[in-house]
Amino acid sequence: MQQDTKPWYKHFWPWILIAIPVATALKAVHTVIVMQQHSPNLVVDDYYKAGRAINMQLAKYREAELRNLNAYVLIAGNRAVVRFTQNTVLDGQLHLDFYHPTLAEHDFALDAERSGELLYVATLPTTPTGKWQLVVSDASKEWKLRTELELPANGEIKLGY
Repeated sequence: MQQDTKPWYKHFWPWILIAIPVATALKAVHTVIVMQQHSPNLVVDDYYKAGRAINMQLAKYREAELRNLNAYVLIAGNRAVVRFTQNTVLDGQLHLDFYHPTLAEHDFALDAERSGELLYVATLPTTPTGKWQLVVSDASKEWKLRTELELPANGEIKLGY
């Protein structure tokens, strides 16, 4: 019978057994680093304050309903066109807030200028794609309309309360 005289580190199997926990530890470190860089920002610290703010926003949607505001939005390239169905007393500007559902750093806000009797036009900083929330309000923020967008869209999308 022949005796093995090679030291342990020259054998294949000990290195395989060592590589499994080392690879697991490296993957765990990688996961922690990725989670630190992309931490979610959806948690609210003060629930009472957030609830009061939500109630105030709901009142603004009710105000738009009381004023019988009906509007549609068309996103074409880097332009947003808001069209109202009737001529109510509106300001010279509208405020548009675009919210990405998961990435807050992609959110942006801009003002749309009046272009004719029922139209408002705004130039977007980028051409948005994917799912977005859009909130349209007047300059004094007395009322709000909202919708959910899936961009690029084929036509006009109705803004609701």
